Amino acid sequence: MKPPESESAFSRFWNGVKPPQAAHPAESAFLAEMRRRQRRLVAVTLIVLALIGAGAGTYFYIANGSVRADKDFQEGMKSMQPGKYADAVVRFTRALANSTPRAEVYLERGNAYQAQGDSDQALADFQSALGMDPSLFAAHNGIALIYIQRHDVPRAIQELTKSIALLPNIDAFYQRGQLLEARGEHQKAIDDYDRAIAISRESPFVYLARATAKVSLGDEEGAHNDRVAADQLQH
Repeated sequence: MKPPESESAFSRFWNGVKPPQAAHPAESAFLAEMRRRQRRLVAVTLIVLALIGAGAGTYFYIANGSVRADKDFQEGMKSMQPGKYADAVVRFTRALANSTPRAEVYLERGNAYQAQGDSDQALADFQSALGMDPSLFAAHNGIALIYIQRHDVPRAIQELTKSIALLPNIDAFYQRGQLLEARGEHQKAIDDYDRAIAISRESPFVYLARATAKVSLGDEEGAHNDRVAADQLQH
């Protein structure tokens, strides 16, 4: 028999849950039943406490999910550069899994997929982003680039027009101007370049694109002025 000091706390507790020694043999059956009931009650109590503990742990894990998701999103944004896009995809995917999915996470993962040349996954993420936030103009720009790569100019222009309707932005005006210029609609292209420059005069590539369109219309002086403006911005 083990000495009392060698028993575990649980063993001492478990063995202590029993009635005293029966004084008469007739009492033994009753006391044995009492002991079984007491042990059953202890077992049920321990199971309930374990479930409560596990539930509390799960609650805190879920509650901290948004914190982990934010961290993964920030780490993903740091990886949005050549050679690290695959890591960015992994980070954004974790962010989506660890918390309630957010439109901006789908948008950035779409950008990462697009940078890797995976247009199908990128398109799916851009559409998911718009499904959650229809005002996300940048997702329309991303979809437009995919259609440009697929040589679907009408749908690309449609997406860029949607982007501009949500928020006039340089990227959409510039890209739409490029498509219009390629179709021979030089004045419409110039109009888009004008709108882009009105938003910001710090984009030399827009001046150069407008210069090309002006040459197509025979405006050599205007084209020269735009090239000078672009050169000044670049240097």
